[in-house]
Amino acid sequence: MGTLIVSSFTLVYKLKRLNRLSRGQVFALVSYFNSCHVISNLSLGYTISRAILSDAIALTRGDRFYTSDYTPFNMTAWGFADCQRQPNGAGFGSTLGRLFLRTLPNDYSANSVYTWFPLMTPDSMKTHLTKLKLINKYSIPRPGTTVSPRIINDYNEIARILQDSSGFQPPYAAKAATVITGKG
Repeated sequence: MGTLIVSSFTLVYKLKRLNRLSRGQVFALVSYFNSCHVISNLSLGYTISRAILSDAIALTRGDRFYTSDYTPFNMTAWGFADCQRQPNGAGFGSTLGRLFLRTLPNDYSANSVYTWFPLMTPDSMKTHLTKLKLINKYSIPRPGTTVSPRIINDYNEIARILQDSSGFQPPYAAKAATVITGKG
């Protein structure tokens, strides 16, 4: 089975190099072969190993969520656009950074290398971003945890906060200023 997995990975790699498999299909095939270790004590021949591999490729390519149902009609236009890679974005197309900012907004900042390049060390990213002349767009220090907003239910306290605009700034004001121009 070890030989099967090695030869299967080689074939998957060759298909990927020929642009016949997408990144999602490669990940699905790798996880498929990792789950095949149950029969690892069997010595499979070339024909059986190719049959298993071709079955895995057929199942992956026939997955309707990656092929026929992956349309704006089924996902909504916003959802389909959100799933697309953004090569000119902050993380050069990274979706993991967007996921961090959505699910853990108090723990990650929008310009941190920890957000957009989580699998790289900050020192190496500083070197690479300096070479690319993009270091001024990113923050190298580890982001700190921000305090969650406090929920207020008392009418008098809400009225006092709304009257004191200098002491109480909403946390979304900077983000809204990038979209809303003027007073808003």
